[in-house]
Amino acid sequence: MSKQTSKWRKYLLGTWSWKRPIYSLLSIYLIFFIIVLFFADALIFQPPAGTYSDTQQNLVLLVNDKQQEVASVYLEAEPNRPTILWSHGNAETIGTAFPLLQYLNRNEGIGFIAYDYPGYGLSEGKPNEQGCYANIEATWKFLTEDKKIAPENIIILGQSVGSGPSTYLAEKVIDAGTPPSALILISPFTSINRVPFGVNLFPNDRFSNISRIKNITCPLLIIHGDKDKVISQSHGKELFEKSPLDATKKQFLDLKDTGHNDLLGKELFLESLLDFIRKTEQR
Repeated sequence: MSKQTSKWRKYLLGTWSWKRPIYSLLSIYLIFFIIVLFFADALIFQPPAGTYSDTQQNLVLLVNDKQQEVASVYLEAEPNRPTILWSHGNAETIGTAFPLLQYLNRNEGIGFIAYDYPGYGLSEGKPNEQGCYANIEATWKFLTEDKKIAPENIIILGQSVGSGPSTYLAEKVIDAGTPPSALILISPFTSINRVPFGVNLFPNDRFSNISRIKNITCPLLIIHGDKDKVISQSHGKELFEKSPLDATKKQFLDLKDTGHNDLLGKELFLESLLDFIRKTEQR
């Protein structure tokens, strides 16, 4: 190697030192730290545009404790059938969830209410963790106070990012002595910060389902596809394992050859969901 080449190599790469890999790792961590601290909400929440309008069938506009409107769709249950409080996935709204809910309502008599997170659809506000909590609480209040539905006749269901507010609400109402009939989690995560690496390496974690699952005493169903590339199935399995419920009160459904976005279309998903609901009605 010529002296000139060696000179340029030293200029571009610097002199090797054991400190260099440490500095590199610290730099990478700092970049992720800044992203998590300041840009996490923009990465977590990705509301789609134009999925419904104010003429949406069965639309009900609620108001949360921040005095912001919460868009929801409500389908009343037939007598002696439960009502499901549905928290949809990230890139969805009540407009995209409505056809499935309407089908189950018409064919099974199950009641449904699905709501939008802040900044989604017609819901006011900016999407963030606390806003999601406020909106699901407003929805629970609508069911229990306005519609006079007993908590034991309400099933809380959360899909993907919806597992966060759903687990939060289940823990809160159980602690208040008004437990729901059951909690159903579809493709859930242990917490937001654990999704990329499996462990929490950063501050300001969001939707810590893993810390709340130990307080869930109502029947629990977790459904997760084994080919999920968005939220690894290991998250669902860890939540199931950390649940203190005995085997008679909790169930894990491992959907084979199923990813994150094709789960709801699986026949086994629907069959297992309805079977679990029937079992909760018999308790």
